[in-house]
Amino acid sequence: MNKGGHLFVGIILGAILILATHFYLHWFDFTELTSIGLMILIIYVYSLLADIDTKSGAIVWTFIPIGLIASITGYLIHNNLFLISGIGLIGVTFIAAQFFPHRGFTHSILFGVAASLLWIYISYEYSILAFICFYSHLAADGIWGKFI
Repeated sequence: MNKGGHLFVGIILGAILILATHFYLHWFDFTELTSIGLMILIIYVYSLLADIDTKSGAIVWTFIPIGLIASITGYLIHNNLFLISGIGLIGVTFIAAQFFPHRGFTHSILFGVAASLLWIYISYEYSILAFICFYSHLAADGIWGKFI
């Protein structure tokens, strides 16, 4: 499936999760712009994240400029967190795109869980949203139960 298809499936499943849990469990705040921005960011990134193992993947060409901007900004404002995070993002993206086989480990449930757990420090709701959007990619590719 292509970028548009993965985004479509991710947006649909992400929106269903957001709306259902908002009305029944009171998750996800629609009154703050930051919260809405995070939801959009998570849906976009995690719907495409499995294709980080593809050199021409949209997520690769999203992460490289973000890493470069973060690195330059961190250097200019003397912020080591930005600098190291940007360099790390570029490095991980390059290694995954260059050396991982397509539909290998990055197309697994274990990778999705690990990548989604990064959000647990902000909110478990975002972590669950990230995993659902990631899993939508696997489902759209027909890889329903690939654990590793």
